[in-house]
Amino acid sequence: MNLLKVLSVFIMLSSCKPKINNIEFTWSHEGEVVFQASNMAYTNPGMIQYIDTDSGEFIFYYNHIAKNLQFTEFPSGKNILDIPLEFEDEKRTRNFTGATLFSKDTIGVTFFPPAIGIIDFSGELNMFEPLIEKSFNVSHIGSGGYIPLIKEGIEIFGAQPFLMGHHQMKESDIQKQHLLYTFNLETDRFYWQDVFYKKHYWEEGKKQSYFSWARKENKIYIAPFYDHEIQVFDLISKKVILKKECKSEFINQFYMVDVFPGSTEEATLKTIGSDQYDIFLYDNYRDVFYRILLPGYTPKNRHSIDELQMLERSRPKTGVMVLDNDLNSLGEYVFDDFEVHSSANFFVGREGLYVSTNNLNSDDFSDDNFKYRVLKIDKNQQK
Repeated sequence: MNLLKVLSVFIMLSSCKPKINNIEFTWSHEGEVVFQASNMAYTNPGMIQYIDTDSGEFIFYYNHIAKNLQFTEFPSGKNILDIPLEFEDEKRTRNFTGATLFSKDTIGVTFFPPAIGIIDFSGELNMFEPLIEKSFNVSHIGSGGYIPLIKEGIEIFGAQPFLMGHHQMKESDIQKQHLLYTFNLETDRFYWQDVFYKKHYWEEGKKQSYFSWARKENKIYIAPFYDHEIQVFDLISKKVILKKECKSEFINQFYMVDVFPGSTEEATLKTIGSDQYDIFLYDNYRDVFYRILLPGYTPKNRHSIDELQMLERSRPKTGVMVLDNDLNSLGEYVFDDFEVHSSANFFVGREGLYVSTNNLNSDDFSDDNFKYRVLKIDKNQQK
């Protein structure tokens, strides 16, 4: 059996919503795919990867309940392979923070304390190297849906999306904290690359820090959650070759954390009420990018802190911005409130952008079943 198969969610669409800008979006309940989770897997996994092969389509994802990686067949939902994640030795326990499938029997993984490694399909750790810090204290690196590891030749490219010491640092410190590292598999050495948040990232206030990225050919497109500008990093020259403002009409007010919030409730309400971007994906079938949007939302009623944190985990409002290969906007679409789950549980497949409809705050949320619909565009319909 070919273990590189990964799930595709086949969804046939039959209705169109009005075009928002210059492109039509197809989004229909007809053909929604529902399949049962195996091994008690969370139905909105924080790390999911789609693989399309001649043998079929599957998903590769992290099961945080069973603490393993899984390959699952579609549409049966049949579990194909479990990969154990046990990294204990006499010296330390290595805490798993993410994984990216590179090729047959080769998976890149990240750990806390910050380290990178490679495992095979048996879960055997074949390479492990701690991240060497430079001029700032790196507390965490990860990989997966938002920031997959990228392998090019003998190098692995990884992301470090946080501004360390947010409340203590000055705006001038932003350009001292690198966002991208490379690891050379021949020399076993890390190298920090000159990729930073923009110089005046905090011009309007102390925004938070995180980003998502996507690969197209020999370039990485870096899309911050709390800024409109997208940077393009060339894998060959190891230089940023383009910076472009890519503003959504629905993203206008980021959360500025200039002072500590007075309470958890205040912080959560401000997060929910503010706009931000989310996962960024490249569609190699249609040669477009998807930038997920999280417009702010003001709760209509008073909620407990647990209810507010659930709204934060699965945002009420979610949208998508479609960009062409030059990062020009083709159009934007916002889903109905509580219609989809805002997270890394988006992926691109043959039919379009697959979207989890399992919003945690929806009346039909299911913790037993994966649920997807597809947002489909037809480039021939662009006007």
